[in-house]
Amino acid sequence: MPFCTAWERDIHFAKHGHKFGVTDATQYERMADDFTFGPRGAGTQECLRPGGRDRVRFADMTRWLAVSRVLPAPECLRTFYRVRQATVARHGGSANYFAYECGRIMDGGGRR
Repeated sequence: MPFCTAWERDIHFAKHGHKFGVTDATQYERMADDFTFGPRGAGTQECLRPGGRDRVRFADMTRWLAVSRVLPAPECLRTFYRVRQATVARHGGSANYFAYECGRIMDGGGRR
């Protein structure tokens, strides 16, 4: 399972699935899995957050963001969503938004 638990997948699908036009949690998870663990497309950047616990993947054109938990293994998805254009603009554009996400330090529950 790409998400860490079925419960987390279902919660994130309820929050973000409609933004991708998918109708069920399985479709959402498949899309998240392909984006997060598949080959990076043009304009897609990736980094490890400080401490190496989380990996961030962000696509400039679509504003898709995925965060996966690297440690403890096995790696699994924490979240997948489309970042609002206003949020990217507030950070000064895609490059600055990506740098912000890469520098965030998250606790075990996914909070800063």
